[in-house]
Amino acid sequence: MTKLKALLLAAAVGAAALAAGAAGQEAGAIGLQVREAEETPFKTILVPADAGWVDSGIDVLQGDEWAFRATGRITLQRGNPAAECGPEGLEFMTVQQPMPERNIGALIGKVAQLVSVRVDESTGEEIRDEIISVFYIGPESDVFMPIRGRLYFGVNENVVQDNAGSFVVSLFRRESEAAPGRD
Repeated sequence: MTKLKALLLAAAVGAAALAAGAAGQEAGAIGLQVREAEETPFKTILVPADAGWVDSGIDVLQGDEWAFRATGRITLQRGNPAAECGPEGLEFMTVQQPMPERNIGALIGKVAQLVSVRVDESTGEEIRDEIISVFYIGPESDVFMPIRGRLYFGVNENVVQDNAGSFVVSLFRRESEAAPGRD
């Protein structure tokens, strides 16, 4: 909804509520529903089901409150219609997923705090030592960030190479003065 439409809707609801009040009625009595104007997301991110962890580009602080709203459809096995799901995932759980107590394929988040970067002397491979905290998002969730670090999104499954489709995640930053654990 555009800001202009939201303002016009608010003006129409206000005028109808005034008219109802002048007639001795409550707005609800004449069938009006007051709805908050839709928020503008802080950021919107595409999360392909076969990508592993997707970097949001956002660094968060412990205790920051974020709201997430997700849409889209994925399949956990290309060509298998029974493996299709939305951000809530499939009602099936395995040990081959980051959050074994949540539905496989569900949208999840991760905050990774970098501790150190080192190079494996035998392979030359860069190794990142991180503290991570994984949390459930699903179709809609408000989350206080568990630790400080970089925010990532992914699918609750470790074997993602045969997945297809994507979720679209809208992020909304909340202002909260009394956030638990805030640095």
